[in-house]
Amino acid sequence: MEQRYVIDESVQHGYVGSRDARTFLPFLLPHLRSGMDVLDAGCGVGSIALDLATMIAPGRVTGIDPDAGQIDAARRSASERGIENAEFQTGSVNELPFAEESFDVVYANAVLIYVRDPIRALAELRRVLRPDGLAAVSDDDLGTIVISPDVPEMRLAAQLFERAVVHEGGNPRYSHHLRGLMLQAGFARTQGFALAPEVYGDPESTRWFADFAVGLFSAQSMSDVILAEAWATRAELDAMIAALRDWADRPDAFASWLYCAALGWAS
Repeated sequence: MEQRYVIDESVQHGYVGSRDARTFLPFLLPHLRSGMDVLDAGCGVGSIALDLATMIAPGRVTGIDPDAGQIDAARRSASERGIENAEFQTGSVNELPFAEESFDVVYANAVLIYVRDPIRALAELRRVLRPDGLAAVSDDDLGTIVISPDVPEMRLAAQLFERAVVHEGGNPRYSHHLRGLMLQAGFARTQGFALAPEVYGDPESTRWFADFAVGLFSAQSMSDVILAEAWATRAELDAMIAALRDWADRPDAFASWLYCAALGWAS
């Protein structure tokens, strides 16, 4: 299962649409070359896929995502940017709709945190790789979250998101095990990395992050789970949302967490 909590579409698209290849996949870029066939397994609105399409032309990038709305947005972005060597379709990383040995490179960014069985998904990535192919995976490790000032309501927000990921079958701290998981999935060798792409330490970024978090926790799909599971009361949830807004305007506000990542070689 790949769970993406339903929040305001413009907020969601703004968050995933702000991602770029050099920030989220710097460890993969030295391995890319012109003419490759590349798969983005969980492409969202296609921001990283479209970055890579310009790097590997005349090769092709194929992006899949279970959210048809994000696929539509990716197609619009490709058209607006005049990028013709990228294509997008709905699909799941758990059952990739491609034949064996279809791609030179596959990658999944901020995807496997939401799946029940990451080894199964990693094995699917390996299945569609050519014998000399390479897989790249990067994901949040929510055990590394730091927030300042140390406001109780901010700590509650982090805890609630972790609980929601687990509730839907994901694992918010799995990614520091990626090297081992890839070996279990059949990759011949692996290399691990740590990234810090999520850093919010100035007025513009803290306000943006707070707006995103408020949108997330205000969404009925999220608040219904929190209240039904009794992780927080309505009053606590409202106080947390108010604290997020107050935190964003503090001159000392800061938040960050690591992504753990790995490369896996098919043979």
